[in-house]
Amino acid sequence: MKPLAIYSPSHLFSSDPPDLSSPAYRFLAEGDSWFSIGSLNPAKNSNLLFEMAFQQSACAVNCAAPGDTLGRMSKMSTDPQFIDLLRGRRARIWDGMLLSCGGNDLISAVRTHGDGVLPDKRLLLWPAEWGDAALGPARYLSDSGWETFCTYMRANLEHMLALRDGGPSQGMPVFLHGYSVPTPRPAGAGLGAGPWLLPAMQRYGLPQDDYIGVARLLIERLAALLAGCAADAARFPNLHFFDTTTIAIDMAELGSDGESGDWVNEIHLNWHGYEKLALPWSASIEQVLRG
Repeated sequence: MKPLAIYSPSHLFSSDPPDLSSPAYRFLAEGDSWFSIGSLNPAKNSNLLFEMAFQQSACAVNCAAPGDTLGRMSKMSTDPQFIDLLRGRRARIWDGMLLSCGGNDLISAVRTHGDGVLPDKRLLLWPAEWGDAALGPARYLSDSGWETFCTYMRANLEHMLALRDGGPSQGMPVFLHGYSVPTPRPAGAGLGAGPWLLPAMQRYGLPQDDYIGVARLLIERLAALLAGCAADAARFPNLHFFDTTTIAIDMAELGSDGESGDWVNEIHLNWHGYEKLALPWSASIEQVLRG
C-alpha cells in the first residue's frame, strides 16, 4: 500500500512545486479538522488524510481548515485557493474530490441556543419540551430543527457539486466520509478549543447517562442524511458516501479529559482511530476509480 502524498496549495504554487503528473490518482481535498487538525501538532495528532493509503500512487492538495463548515466551504469568498484549484485560473483536471464535511455543521447546530430561538432553528430541546421517555435519546431532539438542518446540508452539497461542474473536472467523483460516535466529555484540543458537545448538553440540562445516546443518534442521523444524498444520483451526481459508523471505534470514557480509547480529544480521533477508518475508505475510493 502506498501512503497518500499530501500537499498544501502554497506548496503547489511555490518555486519548487511537486510533480502531480506521476501519481495514478490526483485528489483535491476540502474539509474540516478531520482533514487538517494533525497538521497543527503532527507529533501527537493525526487526521484522516494522513492515514490514507492506496494500491496505486496517489496525492492530494489539501485545502481543509479546522472548524470549517460546509456552508463556508461552498462560498467562493471563504476559500479562494480551493475555488481557484477547482474552477479558477489554476484549475486542473482532478481524479476526485475528497470532502470532509457535516461534523462542524452538526456541532454548530447542537450548540445553537438562546431566548426566543424556536425549535426549528436548533437541534436540542429544553427540559419543558422533552418528549416521552419511551422515545429514548430522540426525546431530546427537535424534529423540526433536524429538518431545517437537512435542508441546509442538501442545499450546500448541491452548491458544492455545482462548483465542481463549473470547472475542467466537471462530473468528477466526490468522496464524502461519515464520522464516528464521540463521547461528550471535558476534553478540548488546547488553546481554548473545545470541548464542543459537552457544554451544549449541559446547557440544555440533558442527563449525563444519555450523553452518548444523544451523540450516537446525531451521528447516525447525519450518516443517514449523507447516504441519502449519495443515493440520489439525479440531484447529487457522482457523490459517494462512506459510512464510518459501521466501523468499530473504541469509545472514550465518559468524564475523561484527555486521550481515551481511539480519541485524542472530544471530537477528534488519535492516529490509530483514523487509521481504522482511512484504510477501508481508501479501498472504497479506489474501487470506484478503477470501476
